[in-house]
Amino acid sequence: MQGHSSPWDVAIVGGGASGTLLAIHLLKQARAPLRVLLLERGRSVGQGLAYSTRSQRHLLNVPAGRMGAFMEDPEHFLRAVRRQAPDTAPGDFVPRQRYGQYLAEVLEETRARAAPGVRLETRSAQVVSMREHGGLVTLTTGDGAEHVARRAVLALGNADPADLRVEDGGLYASPHYHRSPWVPDALAGIGAKDAVLLIGTGLTMVDAVLSLEEQGHTGPMYALSRHGLLPHRHLRASAGTYDSPGIRDVLRALRREGLRPQDDATPHPIPVRVRALLRVLRREVRRATDAGASWRAVVDALRPVTVPLWQRLSDVERRRFLRHLRSYWDVHRHRMAPGVAEGLAQLMETGRLTVRAARVRGFRLDDTGTVHARILPRGEDREEHLQVRHVVNCTGPEGTVTRHGHPLLKRLADEGRLRPDMLGMGLDTDSHGALLDASGRTGGLLYTLGPLRRGELWETTAVPEIRAQARALADHLLARLNHGLLPPRRSAG
Repeated sequence: MQGHSSPWDVAIVGGGASGTLLAIHLLKQARAPLRVLLLERGRSVGQGLAYSTRSQRHLLNVPAGRMGAFMEDPEHFLRAVRRQAPDTAPGDFVPRQRYGQYLAEVLEETRARAAPGVRLETRSAQVVSMREHGGLVTLTTGDGAEHVARRAVLALGNADPADLRVEDGGLYASPHYHRSPWVPDALAGIGAKDAVLLIGTGLTMVDAVLSLEEQGHTGPMYALSRHGLLPHRHLRASAGTYDSPGIRDVLRALRREGLRPQDDATPHPIPVRVRALLRVLRREVRRATDAGASWRAVVDALRPVTVPLWQRLSDVERRRFLRHLRSYWDVHRHRMAPGVAEGLAQLMETGRLTVRAARVRGFRLDDTGTVHARILPRGEDREEHLQVRHVVNCTGPEGTVTRHGHPLLKRLADEGRLRPDMLGMGLDTDSHGALLDASGRTGGLLYTLGPLRRGELWETTAVPEIRAQARALADHLLARLNHGLLPPRRSAG
């Protein structure tokens, strides 16, 4: 049992970007005494998988001028970077490692400036179980210690990729398979001239290629995905200006597509259909192009309204989007830094990297350590065979998080304490992020934020969205704990 006699007010499980941003906002907003416990299984807070990389070639996918920890001060991070690199421009893409350091710095600055009695304690520990009792939550860590809190928040970030559900021929249990490129030294066993198969062609694949290049790899690389699409690149400079519609204009345009409220006495939000939204997007892209701007202006203009649009889709429409359009949305929405895109293009031009649209049908590992992959190219009916020495899984986070993801989530799901959302993309929550149990009820003690709310919010993995969630959840928790809020003040730094 923890040494302090009274329970923690809030216990945060996970010290990556989501957990750290929540802790920052709790400390910043609280005006009455508040005790916050941050439990992180790693050694450092603020990093998580995304920002723990040691590579200077892994860059942020959002310009520095938009990455501040506070919604009201998006250039806060930019000013921090300029203390060491004064020439950094708002549109520059800086190393991701620097952002992890920044979050840790802001946490310490906010802790030092917190109101009297507002305390944060961080501990290196992994939570293995949680138990609700008498309006409290007891969190048990791997070393057997117990921590009692009034509220607990799961900020676990993204799950590891799932193994492909194909015959692996012994590959998955061998050192020739790398389930996640984000595990420390995950690619260290790959020889300089070894042929490598990368499953997935998104940003994770891009990072894996950069890591291989940095460690001196010169062998061939093959990247496969169902559509064979690469993330588009950010522009170095604006290609014209264009005022794309805001949420009211988008909804007005959708109404013109023939959509109407349901015909009963109860008001309902205007339902949105994917096909109608796609027509609106295509029309706006044409208008942007005619105005001398880029399609990127339209996609970026949708960023602040993506969540309400997603929430107006029925489950059927959401599944239709995921089945037919998700891959196309991802490559347009989640783009590469310009320098990264140029390096990748050069690798493809020289033949070092081959990107194909194909499915993996199975693997076979022979006695020499050669991996024989059976692949089916898109649109073909005849399999091909590809021989490599290593396979790297770059498919992104596991979708069924309660089945193959974090052990704590699996345990809580088995106990009926939480449940996956309807799409199996994350956890089912109420509008504040409170977890729903197996019967669809919430006790108001367990919460989550960040990637685990993907099914409900869709856009919930990038910092601009997570910082808004962190602020809203901090305000909600303080109100539930009867702590009140501080009036808005300028952020530290």
